[in-house]
Parts: sequence; C-alpha cells; structure tokens
Amino acid sequence: MVAKAIQAGGYTSDWLKPVLELVARESSFNPNAKNPKSTAAGLFQFLDGTRKNYGGSSVDWSDPYQQAIAGLKYIKDRYGTPEDALKFWDENNWY
Repeated sequence: MVAKAIQAGGYTSDWLKPVLELVARESSFNPNAKNPKSTAAGLFQFLDGTRKNYGGSSVDWSDPYQQAIAGLKYIKDRYGTPEDALKFWDENNWY
C-alpha cells in the first residue's frame, strides 16, 4: 500500500525505502497498531489532533492505503523528505 501511495501521490521512488523504515519503526506495518500511552494509531501512528489536519473523518483510517496517503502528506509537510523525518526520529525516537 505504501508503494502504491508513493506512486499515486507523485513522490519519487527514492521515498520508498525511508518511508518503509519509518512505518516499520512506528507500527511494524500493522495498520491497526495503537499506542497504549497516546492516541497514536495506524501505520504512521497519527495522533488524533494530526488526523484532523490530514483528512479527519473524510479518511477511512481503517484503510492502509488512505493511511499511507495521509502519512506521506504529513512527512512532506512537516519534514520535506522521509530522510529528514528519519533523522528526526533517530534524534527523538518519534517523528
């Protein structure tokens, strides 16, 4: 789903490897992953407040593809590149 979302979103293929690394770290590729200590959920571990900014109720958050589309937009908006998101993750243990 992530590769499909990268292609559909017009991102370059070099996004795939670092985005997959982020998803592995955040959710172990489980679209139903939930953090018991926060509202973080899904492949990209969106917080409730962040979900509102990336589609809110218009996104089917149970759909891994829609999660990926939103996650890629978030990475682009906040970090510019997935490499920069990974760098932030390495320094903070979250992104």
